Amino acid sequence: MSLRQSMAGLHTWGGLLPSWLLFVILFSGTVACFDKELERWMRPALHQPQAVTLSAEQLRGWLQANVADRLHAFWIVPPSAREPFWQLAWEVDGSERIERRAFAPHSLQPLPETQGGDFFFKLHYELHGGMAGRYLVGLAGMFMLVALVSGVIIHRRIFKDFFTLRPAANGQRAWLDAHNLFGVAGLPFHLVLAYTGVAVFVASYMPAGAQVAYKSDTAHFFSEVMGGYHREELQRPAPAPVSLDTLIERARAHWQGGEPGRISVHHPHDAAAVVEIRRGDRSRIAIPADTLRFDASSGELLHVQRAPAGYGTYLWLVGLHMAQFGGALVRALYLLLGLAGCAMLVAGSRVWLSKRAARGGPGTGLVRALNGAVFAGLPLASLTLLWGNRLLPDDLAARASAEAWVFVASWALLALWAVWQRHSTQLLRRQLRLGALLALGLPLLSVLLAPQGHLLASLARGDWALAGVDAVLLLAGLLCALCARRLGAQPQARPVRAPREPAAEGL
Repeated sequence: MSLRQSMAGLHTWGGLLPSWLLFVILFSGTVACFDKELERWMRPALHQPQAVTLSAEQLRGWLQANVADRLHAFWIVPPSAREPFWQLAWEVDGSERIERRAFAPHSLQPLPETQGGDFFFKLHYELHGGMAGRYLVGLAGMFMLVALVSGVIIHRRIFKDFFTLRPAANGQRAWLDAHNLFGVAGLPFHLVLAYTGVAVFVASYMPAGAQVAYKSDTAHFFSEVMGGYHREELQRPAPAPVSLDTLIERARAHWQGGEPGRISVHHPHDAAAVVEIRRGDRSRIAIPADTLRFDASSGELLHVQRAPAGYGTYLWLVGLHMAQFGGALVRALYLLLGLAGCAMLVAGSRVWLSKRAARGGPGTGLVRALNGAVFAGLPLASLTLLWGNRLLPDDLAARASAEAWVFVASWALLALWAVWQRHSTQLLRRQLRLGALLALGLPLLSVLLAPQGHLLASLARGDWALAGVDAVLLLAGLLCALCARRLGAQPQARPVRAPREPAAEGL
């Protein structure tokens, strides 16, 4: 067997088996390119631009007045151009649970809860499954690298495939052309993103070296790698703290005008409390690690952190993967290439399905069901999440959790629908019609429920980031409607049912 022949089998099965999981990862990561814009869209109270009058010290006062427990730490993220609101998080001693609140720039009244754009970011890198989810994502990333490399080997005419697309050809040929086109067009992007996606969590995937060298004290390992600083508690009550706003001004002066990205206060009730201010700068690929640490009581500068060379390289890989640099143009490029990756997976699955159905092989019903449940079900469930965001009352208890349950319940129903209708030739057309209804309805719903943030209001005041979310929803809805109409105009083939064959043959 030649190398190309052996790689063909590896590419087929190494690409098909994780393709549905990879679609979830790629689709959610693509949406997360504009997670902060989506976060603002999901918070109608932030649609109208507001002056920043709230301060970090006022947020600390709110925390002291509303949280009586002894805190392990709390974190404050000031407003930025893409996130025009204050973020406050804290961890109660011994709880290992982090609570979060968001505040408008001018008010100490917390904003209504929402999953926000962070929902898709977490779905992308951990599937909302904690460490187990991260391991699954890492495994899928390695499968993707295998499928990409083997795909390059089996393609003899890689440049010709890039310029070949015959949508009017027979089904299998058209899908193969689409798979080749989207695979070749996004190949460098997909290779880099798959590699960096695995590399950024390598210490979690392979922790044995650090555990042996540091006697299982991984916190010490990460502190040394990052050039961090740790101060032991003194077990004495903390005296009156220095104003956080004063320390922020000192940090700006130290960085010659650089802005803080995050303010952390560790063991704030202890005499050894430390205020940590990390620089925020999205103009570079690497996320800045420049951090100043002050004594919370005296304001003394205790430590200046700069990333060591090795950690700086790691941060560069993280920044390259997360696309928080270069402005909206770079994020739009990532979004388009991410969608190309999704299209590559869909087309590849359809190629396998066409070949298998033509030969009467087993497994086609299962693949049809998974295609409908994931390739169509996930985008549709994502739209229902946005509908839930608009329709759920602001004062609903655990509102963010309710949004998540809307997503989960709708995806489960859509998956059951796909399984039930897996042999129907009308399933895709109906899913596209539903997608058109959901996507086109959201901007109209915003006119009623978010009068300051609908498309026309956003365009009138030049708020392109907010208007872009509604514009993308309208475009997606129109494309779904157009595709559904074209499918309806085509003659429908009779449904193909896979014959029963011995289970030992597998897929």
